[in-house]
Amino acid sequence: MKFSLPRWLAHIAMAGVAFALALASPLTAAQNWPQKPVRLIVPYPAGGLTDVLARGIGAEIAKVWGQPLVVENRPGASQMIAAEALARAAPDGYTLGMFDKTSIALNPFLFSKIPYDPVKDFAAVLNMVQTTTVLVVNPGIGANTTQDLIALAKAKPGAINYGTFGPGSVTHLDTEALAAMTGVKFTHIPYKGIAEVLPAVMSGQIQFALSGIPPALPLLKQGRIKALGVTSSQRLAVMPDVPTFLEAGINLLSASWFGLLTTAGTPRPVIDKIAADVGRIITQKEFSERFVTGVGLELINDGPEKFAATMAADRIKYQQYVKNVNVKLD
Repeated sequence: MKFSLPRWLAHIAMAGVAFALALASPLTAAQNWPQKPVRLIVPYPAGGLTDVLARGIGAEIAKVWGQPLVVENRPGASQMIAAEALARAAPDGYTLGMFDKTSIALNPFLFSKIPYDPVKDFAAVLNMVQTTTVLVVNPGIGANTTQDLIALAKAKPGAINYGTFGPGSVTHLDTEALAAMTGVKFTHIPYKGIAEVLPAVMSGQIQFALSGIPPALPLLKQGRIKALGVTSSQRLAVMPDVPTFLEAGINLLSASWFGLLTTAGTPRPVIDKIAADVGRIITQKEFSERFVTGVGLELINDGPEKFAATMAADRIKYQQYVKNVNVKLD
């Protein structure tokens, strides 16, 4: 005796099987991904801190994926060349970008028009590391604390000069935020990069600057510059004697993150696989000591949701900072 399902029930069963296969298909695709080399766009020239980290990850991830991670340096135009290239890539995970908040949180407000949408064109993958900002001064300035520097600026409005790597840069916006919070006036001296700013602090051409930890650390150890405060929520292990701005009563928190983005529309299982695989690499002790903590960076390893929240918060904060400074770069 043959048994057959009623036609309506058979249709439901077939639909259920099709739905299950549809759910399994992206997972299966992610498990088999990648099947070809993966491109990692870096918006900086070869040899810099970000590039070295990218190539370190590439060397290790190739062992996991069985495919090379090809680093492609696309510097220029305030990261917009690299960001546009990622925005136009196929949404399949085979093109990644290593960016900081310049592309996501600053450019949309500093330029009237940019060739990508920082919200709609990208998908967050992994916030890997960050560098906290340190306030450094010339040792002869006569300030031993952040409060001392503020007192000098109040006594001589506009006479205290600070350097940045250009109008609209993170350090420019953060320093002007510091001035607004403390009710003082500093004079901004722009340079081409941090490689010019720190020597200017050492020589006394300018009195202070905000700098990332890695470039400042060797000079601090040599006593050629002095650290007054850091913009982290708590003191850093790499410089435990330097108080935070919060300890000085200044609510200025700032860190420059370096994270992986991919093109919007990339399947979520692929994004999760990339985040998990890269996350395992950067948290390995030997890798971290060589490429992260050993060079003054801080390990973050935040997945897609937390990374997306960080970017959204930065956009809100720097939109206001740019408005306060009233700067446009076009």
